[in-house]
Amino acid sequence: MRKSLDVVLEKHIDSKTVAEVEAERLRIGMVDDTLTARTRELLGLPASTKPALPTLTIGQLLKVFAERHVARSATVERQGYQIGIVIRTVLPRPTGGSAALGEWLTSDVTADTLERLREARVVRDVHTRATGSNRVGGVVAANRDLRLLRAAFNWAIRTGYTERTPFKRGTVSAVTLTREAARSRRLQSGEEERLLPACNAHLRAIVEAALETGCRKGELLGLQWSQVQFVPRPELWLPADKTKTGKARRVPISTRLRPILEMRRAALRAALELKDDEPLPLTLNVFGNEIGQRIGAIKTAWRLACERAKVQGLHFHDLRREAGSRWMEAGVPLATIQKWLGHTNIAQTSTYLSTTTAGEHEAMRRFEERRGRLIPVDTEGGTPLHQQAQSTMTKDSDPQQNPTKH
Repeated sequence: MRKSLDVVLEKHIDSKTVAEVEAERLRIGMVDDTLTARTRELLGLPASTKPALPTLTIGQLLKVFAERHVARSATVERQGYQIGIVIRTVLPRPTGGSAALGEWLTSDVTADTLERLREARVVRDVHTRATGSNRVGGVVAANRDLRLLRAAFNWAIRTGYTERTPFKRGTVSAVTLTREAARSRRLQSGEEERLLPACNAHLRAIVEAALETGCRKGELLGLQWSQVQFVPRPELWLPADKTKTGKARRVPISTRLRPILEMRRAALRAALELKDDEPLPLTLNVFGNEIGQRIGAIKTAWRLACERAKVQGLHFHDLRREAGSRWMEAGVPLATIQKWLGHTNIAQTSTYLSTTTAGEHEAMRRFEERRGRLIPVDTEGGTPLHQQAQSTMTKDSDPQQNPTKH
């Protein structure tokens, strides 16, 4: 029985040349038994008797990768969205025609296929939806898609789903990521004072928590009361399955953050009408809605707050850099900052942080103070520092013999 190509391919073919190519591909597939299970079903053919792995598609690989690996990570929602984009991206086949990447056999994906994916994804566009619009594409988006596929292929090799990866030819990398411009955006003078009042009460608590803990947005939105500890030491506990790197970490609760958490706990108890001797359910979310349910996103609230505060070019993730940079400027050891931020190595922490001009001058002032060149002074005082240093020495004294101030 003849089948319509539109039905079998599940898309409309309006070119005779493309139709002939696709028809020939189907004929070869029936002879070689390389058709996907879905195509065989649409053609009315019995299930294939060949081993499943040679006919594994990218869509099938990413599905099992998501179920077996991504589902246990803290970035499951974002990566699930990414997987959807990757498998829907239509790329031209080297034999003619085109198909969504999810329909490609893993054995057909080459380094050039990945380069075509990069070219398709670097194009910036605005995706309009019923709930609003969203910017898609760009160098960062393309790199994330390639990282996702690279991780999927590496996982598939470890678990036996495939024996090759298109990202390498032997031991040589065949596909490299595009170099991204490193962000160094921090809060500028006056921005925090304008931004916090522009946030609603819920968003303000999240923003202040980000500035005090350096946690990622997903880590804060998924934070449960079981992860908050007030005694014997106030700290947040982030288990491995709730962090991006898959490694657990602890972050001390600052004196600024503690009253915020206590106020949210009291408000939640009141909303749930709990008695004084009734414990708070620990599975409820710290930064959830009024009854502790997790909220989906804060993207719109963040954008509107920045618009009201007239703060431009600030991403929520920049608050994480701001927190780490403030710690560094205050003298917290880099190794400690690495642990609090949850970075894999200290080099990543070093390149991630950024100091302000004021912070650099303050660091120099502290250095000279430790070297005995300056007397510890109020940084808002009016006496020039060099005059204060000179006043500590007599005309006949030797600067090398002056005691060092610590």
